[in-house]
Amino acid sequence: MGIFNRNKRKETNKDFETFKSEVSWFLNPNSQVEFEEQQEMWLSEEFKNTFPKLTELILKSRQTYLKIDHINYTLFAWDTIDGQICGWLNQQETEEEYKCELIQEHELLIRNIGGIRESFNQPEDSFSNNQNFMFIGSECSRGIGDWEDYYSMTCEEDGKKEIDHSNLLAFVYEANGALTLYDPPTKKVFLFSHDHCFENVEFMENQPEYTFHTFKSVVTFEDYVEDLAREWIEIIK
Repeated sequence: MGIFNRNKRKETNKDFETFKSEVSWFLNPNSQVEFEEQQEMWLSEEFKNTFPKLTELILKSRQTYLKIDHINYTLFAWDTIDGQICGWLNQQETEEEYKCELIQEHELLIRNIGGIRESFNQPEDSFSNNQNFMFIGSECSRGIGDWEDYYSMTCEEDGKKEIDHSNLLAFVYEANGALTLYDPPTKKVFLFSHDHCFENVEFMENQPEYTFHTFKSVVTFEDYVEDLAREWIEIIK
């Protein structure tokens, strides 16, 4: 294990170099990067049975294990059909770091591959596009956060009844503020967005437009994860 000094030449890791180029804002001049020893990728049988498409995708990846500013990450990388390198930088966590109680499938995902902190050279119109994070337990939260006043005002203006969103868990945050959430008892997923151009969602019935949405292609958290994996499988060799 060695510390990667950005001012010294080291053996080139093409996947990491591509990540630095494509996600140039992630590292700062003082960032400390340590490459860990390579290890065999291990996925539990429960994970393989729950997420077969994601398993297929992960087993096709190259993995780089590293610490960035003392946080553990795994860089998953693939070669695309059009000759690029694409990938996910996944943050590794312990259960003690989770901010909320997660459903079993969500915990299973984090235990095996971590949550996505950054992605690069992703498929067009992918769930992963323009996200601040996906699945990271320490970033998840209950409810709709700063959108509560906007939602209440919009429901009042449209004469719609508010749904109880206090128990919904936001597990994806988009850069423009949109939230992807699931309902723990049913595991159904929803999008809350005040302004979007997504083609894969519909306004939720009996709710004001540009508040809660349902996805056309997925119903549950498990569906969402598998659909994300399919999107990436389609662009890799």
